[in-house]
Amino acid sequence: MTRLRNLLKASLLSSLLLLAVSAEGAENGSKPVQVKIGTILASNESDEFDARLKPMERQLKVMKYRSYRLLKEDSQSVPWNDNATFDIPGGRSLAVSPQDSKDKQIALKVRLTEGTKPLLDTTVRLQGRGYFLLGGPPHEGGALVISISASAQ
Repeated sequence: MTRLRNLLKASLLSSLLLLAVSAEGAENGSKPVQVKIGTILASNESDEFDARLKPMERQLKVMKYRSYRLLKEDSQSVPWNDNATFDIPGGRSLAVSPQDSKDKQIALKVRLTEGTKPLLDTTVRLQGRGYFLLGGPPHEGGALVISISASAQ
């Protein structure tokens, strides 16, 4: 009788573990993530501020440039743990892979390369409809700032 009870307990525990793994997969796996990339040229060549960048003006102004112009916007629907690649001006490439979602945050693996040379390889966690600004690569007398946002569909 004790052996049967232990077998039932083990079976029940295995079923609960499978259910927990399935629930986690359902949270992440069923709906793709909409990843949006904005490439911004920051420079001191003028005082231009692109009106499309108004929602992130405060964060951009911290970088101490006088001019901010949106060069390019791109958006892709990306399945969980898959990869999307975005072309960035200057021969650069940005690979983004949604990793997980918890507490209304989405974790993204982000890799920026120039040709075969890696420039950045990190994971960022975005809150709700938030975005992440990645700045630095020099471009056309200024610097590129890359805005990364993601939302579960």
